[in-house]
Amino acid sequence: MKIGTVEIPNRFVLAPLAGISCTAFRMLCKENGAGLIYTQMIDADLISQKTQHEVKQFLNIQEMERPVTVQLISSEKNVLVKAVQAVEQFADIIDLNVGCIEEDFLQKGCGASLLKDLPKLETLLRAMVDTTEKPVSAKIRIGWDNQHINGVAVAQLIENAGASALCVHGRTADQGYAGKVNWTIMRQIKGKVTIPVIANGDVTSYNDGLALLRKTGCDLVMIGREAQHCPWMFHEKPVDIKQQILRFIELYEQYEVRQSPVEVADHVFWMLRDFKTTEDTKKVHVITTIPRIKRYVNRLSSG
Repeated sequence: MKIGTVEIPNRFVLAPLAGISCTAFRMLCKENGAGLIYTQMIDADLISQKTQHEVKQFLNIQEMERPVTVQLISSEKNVLVKAVQAVEQFADIIDLNVGCIEEDFLQKGCGASLLKDLPKLETLLRAMVDTTEKPVSAKIRIGWDNQHINGVAVAQLIENAGASALCVHGRTADQGYAGKVNWTIMRQIKGKVTIPVIANGDVTSYNDGLALLRKTGCDLVMIGREAQHCPWMFHEKPVDIKQQILRFIELYEQYEVRQSPVEVADHVFWMLRDFKTTEDTKKVHVITTIPRIKRYVNRLSSG
């Protein structure tokens, strides 16, 4: 499977997860078989003002994570072009967010609001494609609301604008993260474009991912919120959750710029969701150093 010239080793993709996709988390997902990694969504306004050194530090992409898609959000052509130039040397693929439903971004005409302004969306994508040699992609929803499901038209526009791939979250903007994913529309989109299509939404296990690929005919499947709890869900093999958590801490200590005990505690708590223990795992949030968090995890007994 290729996106542009970029080889994707398997069909499972890590979603851009705001506030979750730190470097250590991405690396753990990669070690567990994610074929393509997305950074979290990045505001083009912010990144376009950084120096190359600051951009490199901010993205903190490690060679072993590759291929990596850097996701940008903006509704301003000039800002987006500058942001593409800022991240280009560090990204394998550059993605435009056309699905975000956070109110402050919608008010600026970004994210899912571009589903209601297709000429603007086309202008932005063409500008990105013209700016970089790297493959460009876009992540969309199937429409703004049930009365305006325009995913097929949006997908065709994205392909015509020169993008190399497309990701579809099978809900409308209006639905948020609630209700069923509409895989029928995802299947229709796949049938109407020739570029690779990534299916996204409601995948809570490896087998769910395979089922979504079968139902939609899509090329790849994106794992989102479930990966927060199970970065090992990119394969079927059983794992030792405690070992996975300790590996996350090891990667964090080695590669993370921030070294934030609060961030580590959050990840540990999320990953302990399926770990059977009588302990109150919320206690991890009151531990103030990373070495102590590691000791806490080591001492946890299952049962």
